[in-house]
Amino acid sequence: MNKKGRNIILVVLFVILILVFTNPNEADYEQWLVEEHGIHYTSSPEMGREYVMSTNGVDQKIEYRGGHIQHAGIYTFYDKHYTDADGNDINIKAFGILKMLFNRS
Repeated sequence: MNKKGRNIILVVLFVILILVFTNPNEADYEQWLVEEHGIHYTSSPEMGREYVMSTNGVDQKIEYRGGHIQHAGIYTFYDKHYTDADGNDINIKAFGILKMLFNRS
């Protein structure tokens, strides 16, 4: 293998390593969820985990319905489903890469 080919492979491996080490984790997602959508949870031994959504300074209890997380090593997809007190569905989908999260449709 010539020097140019080896350098290209090293650069690609370096970029992949950066993406792996900067892939957002669950704590990053939870912080993003608070900042972007106002959704956070409280935990207690008696009640378990309760989710709250803050909208315009008003806290509203919501129910977690399920979801999934797909880790692909260099990026992550988050898909979570909630229901508010009126029965409205709240679907949060996010894409995470380089310690950043983005809403996705």
